[in-house]
Amino acid sequence: MQSARLIVKNFGPLKDVNIEVRDFLCLIGKQATGKSTIAKLIAIFEDENFRKYNELSFEKELEKYNMFNFFSNETEIIYLAGSYSFLYSKGRETKINLREFIKNNILKSFNNKNYLAKDFLEDFEALNKVDNNTFDNYQNSNFNKFNINFINTVFKKINVDKEDTITESILKQFLAYYDSLMFKYGIDVFFDSQYIPSERSFLHIIAENTLGLINNDVKIPKHLLEIGQEYEKALNVVKEIPLNLIDKKYSYKREGKSSYIYHNKEERTDLLQSASGLQSIIPIILLIEYAKTLKENYHFNYVVEEPELNIYPETQYELIKYLVKNIFDFKIKDYQRKKMVITTHSPYILASINNLLLAFEKGKKKPDEVNKIIKKESWINPDFFNVYELRNGKSYKIMNDSLSQIKSNIIDNVTDKFSNEFDKLLAL
Repeated sequence: MQSARLIVKNFGPLKDVNIEVRDFLCLIGKQATGKSTIAKLIAIFEDENFRKYNELSFEKELEKYNMFNFFSNETEIIYLAGSYSFLYSKGRETKINLREFIKNNILKSFNNKNYLAKDFLEDFEALNKVDNNTFDNYQNSNFNKFNINFINTVFKKINVDKEDTITESILKQFLAYYDSLMFKYGIDVFFDSQYIPSERSFLHIIAENTLGLINNDVKIPKHLLEIGQEYEKALNVVKEIPLNLIDKKYSYKREGKSSYIYHNKEERTDLLQSASGLQSIIPIILLIEYAKTLKENYHFNYVVEEPELNIYPETQYELIKYLVKNIFDFKIKDYQRKKMVITTHSPYILASINNLLLAFEKGKKKPDEVNKIIKKESWINPDFFNVYELRNGKSYKIMNDSLSQIKSNIIDNVTDKFSNEFDKLLAL
């Protein structure tokens, strides 16, 4: 997938944020710095239903994620993603969806027998020029250039000049080649966002009752109820999973309407009575394993809040390996890749990612040797990764692109503080 750009001003805890959203985005920062706010915004903008249907308003989506009260008179939110862009400013929202524009407008305009190819291009350029100075400032030339070149490529391929009238024959050729290009560049692939919250241990408590909670309008955030429905589907489909990332002897099994953690072949514990770390990690694994069974029909973008919750540092590392292995395949074409956003408080998560970034770099020259240390499917291509620290309402990129590593100071600062205090105590 192409990288996207998210710009947020004066929205909840976010005062001035400008980040590049690559395939894998990591957000770190103290509590209440806006990590989840950014993650939820990306979950909204990367969801196909929101992009496609104008009746799904931005404000309604914010209500679903409990963020509606984050607005102020100065709020500006912009998301630019190749064929799609979004603007919210001064109570007004504007969506530009290349795919929907072409399929709807070219068919609508076909009734005009004097409709020329150049008319279509002019209409499309006009659509891209939103009447808002703030948006014009941010909507860089790359976005317009990509879109206009895309349309010109289609016309050129089917030998249509700008002065040609769009006939029925031209229309059929245009749409056929347009569809093939859309698929090639990943614009016509449907993506659903899956937001896996920090409250995920709650999902098992409401399992089998989600629909009743929705029908009775119980005051539970809608995004929790939505992922609760997906979790119920996962429980019904995924019956057994080895839990090697925790312990090679461990496994998960669904038996009847109960979920169990097997510590060996005989000993088991009901998931609801098991360790908090297991209750935190199992929903992540179940949802991803379930999505893999649907891979022919669905492409999921994942947002995982605080994957480190209640789990040992070594397990945090194994979980990151698992997520990369099962969500990404950096060898395949852009349109088949998915996005993942994780929010974290843990320097161990950053250290884990650094190892996987380094494995990719070292693997260029010594793939077999590196693969013996870290399996290739968990290497992270730094071209598709980005990381930001959230602080004082702003975003700070902490990825050193020249070294393909997360800057070490963010990882070391916490340890340094502990060490300094320890040294002072020793000196007493």
